[in-house]
Amino acid sequence: MNERPILVTGATGKLGRLVVERLVALGQPVRVFTRRPGAAGALFGKTVQIAAGDFGDRTSLETAVRGVGRLLLLSPISARLVMDQVAAADAAVAANAARIVKISGSDWTIAPAGNSISGAAHAAVERHLESLPIDTISLRPNAWMQVSLANTISHAITNNQVIAANLDAGIGYIDARDIADVAVHQLLADRIRGGTLNLTGPDVVSFRQIAAQLAAALKRSVAALEKPPRIVPQDGDFEHRAVAQFISLIAAGRAATTTDVVWTQLGRSPRTVAAFILEQVAPAAAVPEYQP
Repeated sequence: MNERPILVTGATGKLGRLVVERLVALGQPVRVFTRRPGAAGALFGKTVQIAAGDFGDRTSLETAVRGVGRLLLLSPISARLVMDQVAAADAAVAANAARIVKISGSDWTIAPAGNSISGAAHAAVERHLESLPIDTISLRPNAWMQVSLANTISHAITNNQVIAANLDAGIGYIDARDIADVAVHQLLADRIRGGTLNLTGPDVVSFRQIAAQLAAALKRSVAALEKPPRIVPQDGDFEHRAVAQFISLIAAGRAATTTDVVWTQLGRSPRTVAAFILEQVAPAAAVPEYQP
């Protein structure tokens, strides 16, 4: 067990809480840096140290990193992502932390450059991390099951439809639990190789195939419909512009990739889309289809 606590940012989000829960279960001392100390307390109780603050508040950030050994760097998509994450990384170095593990953007948003404002932001942080005098590694998860696929499943359960800009575009979805497992492995490993790791699930699945799997799981028909994505103005807010770019890149087939990184890191296969769908629809499958 590490004597110095591991600092986790973004700990109250979908992925951050999975990382914290795993570290705590392994007996690791954990500190979370959050703008929502009440939410963190409700989630984790007294199993973690809670450092309240904001990336933009230098005093609270310096307090949060004081004495930590390693940093899990995670923050939401926003126009402040580069500024916030660079500030956290620099504060960790100044506090003599030994390692930073960053949750980055999907590989297809970062390379080639110029297609994603979110990818460009993550790439800038990755370059900064590589310049630091400590161990750093950036994890590039493909599309998360718990975000984009979960929304698709929820819509199908409610409306019996799967809607996509390109029904035949495939995605190598990855389960957030697998991302968390790799992140914890990188935080605790004696040595890391640095650079980047491209995390995907075990197979590429199209929206048309997802509709078929949902129909089988729900035991009712699920339509597969193509619909052009909503146009987001170039002067729109950062998050909506970033998501619109994700949708366009996915429709172009850019997320249709798999790697063996999860297997190499963990010695097991990543979770499948089919298994995730069954988990999500189990309660809904017991409810008969509404007939008006």
